[in-house]
Amino acid sequence: MGDGEAAQVLPARVYSVAAAVAAAVQTWAWHPLDVLKTRMQVLDGTVGQVHAYGSLVQATASTFRVEGVHGFFRGVTANVIGSSIAWGLQMPIYSKLKQLAHSQLGERSLATDGLCSLAAGGCTNLVVHPIFLIKTRLQLQRHSLEAGQPQRQYRGAMHAVSTIGKEEGLPGFYRGFGPSLLLCSHGAVLLVSYDQFKLLFDSVLAASASAKIFASVATYPLQVVRSVMQQRPTNAEAFEYTSAPRTVQLLWMRKGLPAFYRGILPQMLRTVPQAMAFFSIYEYSLQALTKLLLVGSKSEP
Repeated sequence: MGDGEAAQVLPARVYSVAAAVAAAVQTWAWHPLDVLKTRMQVLDGTVGQVHAYGSLVQATASTFRVEGVHGFFRGVTANVIGSSIAWGLQMPIYSKLKQLAHSQLGERSLATDGLCSLAAGGCTNLVVHPIFLIKTRLQLQRHSLEAGQPQRQYRGAMHAVSTIGKEEGLPGFYRGFGPSLLLCSHGAVLLVSYDQFKLLFDSVLAASASAKIFASVATYPLQVVRSVMQQRPTNAEAFEYTSAPRTVQLLWMRKGLPAFYRGILPQMLRTVPQAMAFFSIYEYSLQALTKLLLVGSKSEP
């Protein structure tokens, strides 16, 4: 990412800091829409849930009426930390792998860039998946009590970690990991298409918006499957979404194709401007850090 010359001289920590800063800012700003998206994806009237949000307006009104403004920021700490770590790891790994691949192959190709992005995303996923699972649980937990389930609420991220460890063990932190790994394809499509759209558009905003729309439409069903699998089981014996194939089968049988695009409106309203902000902040941070490094190198004797 960034200018070709800069990509050859910047150390990995520069990409990491630039990406982490950009991720933290845009994740916090658009978190309320992430809450609504997650609830619309999962709440389909099954698995002990009494709610089935049919529209963004309904989800917004219900959340505000019952929980107030606080409801829109459930899981925000885990989301900001997870996003910062994820992008702070993925961008430098992706950039380093691209440099290695291009130096070995002698030329750049979409296939090579895509494989580099998939590898970076896979490595990152191993680290951050438990954080995003906790984020999802915190976003959804209000509904368990409304449905009359005898579950205790998570009091916060650390309490969620402790409770999941006691109730579900290590596998509990990796529910939905299969779809999450497949969602590395989203990052691959996003990063590679962003590089390509930058060749078509002079504007970072236009390139990032186009890339995000393209990547989101292609991979959104995987996000739905992951979110459904990550919800807290109200009854371990009756929990149906035990594997990705089983989840896909149940969603298709009950709702058909629309089930895989539930919540895509808040997703687009959140992620398109989010991507525009992320890549703008990222490119600006990259340029600023590059200038600082250049000034520092010139001042050295």
